[in-house]
Amino acid sequence: MKISGSGRLSEGIINDELRVSGSARIDGNFECNGFRSSGSLRGSGNLTVHGDVRSSGSFRLIGSLYGDGNARSSGSASVGGELLIRGALVSSGSLKVGKKVEALEGIRSSGSARIQGDIFSQKRIDIEGSATIDGNIKGDDIFIGTNLLRVRRLIKQRFKVHGSLFATSKVDITGTYVAGDVRGRDVIIGRGTEILGAVYYIDSIEVHRQATLSNEPIQIEVEEKQYKD
Repeated sequence: MKISGSGRLSEGIINDELRVSGSARIDGNFECNGFRSSGSLRGSGNLTVHGDVRSSGSFRLIGSLYGDGNARSSGSASVGGELLIRGALVSSGSLKVGKKVEALEGIRSSGSARIQGDIFSQKRIDIEGSATIDGNIKGDDIFIGTNLLRVRRLIKQRFKVHGSLFATSKVDITGTYVAGDVRGRDVIIGRGTEILGAVYYIDSIEVHRQATLSNEPIQIEVEEKQYKD
């Protein structure tokens, strides 16, 4: 189904890909086999996509977005509920989510992000640009602000995490404020970073001289690194 002008869709299910290049509105919950938008979409319910999600325009959903493929956004995207993706999530524009974000195959954000819940992935989480996260971040590897190492003048704390960071493998963060704890096998705390909680590591720890820690780093055993969802 293609909407290239102005269209309005009622709640329902289509066995087709929804393509929007104009202006579209969805009233209620909607389900489709793939979604692409280069225009403007507004939805008042939940959107379930069986396939990939691609948005390069303006996307605003009051409910939640569920997808069993990959999701890519390069425009302005706002999801009032949860953002749950079975594949990978890539955002290079503006992303705002009212609840948790989950993308099992990895998360990369290089624009601006405002997440009012937790972030979770079974693989790597890479956050650049700017971000404010109200919840916890849990992933295999967690990289935040590492591109700032190439910037001569560091804008302090461009990234704010009001929860904790839990990584199965590596944590590497720069210019980041963390209100909670940081846990990982190998942990690198870059310049301009401030951590109010504790820092736990298994194998190695590296702390930049321009980072601020409220507590001395603590080395732990593997079994102590486990956390509860």
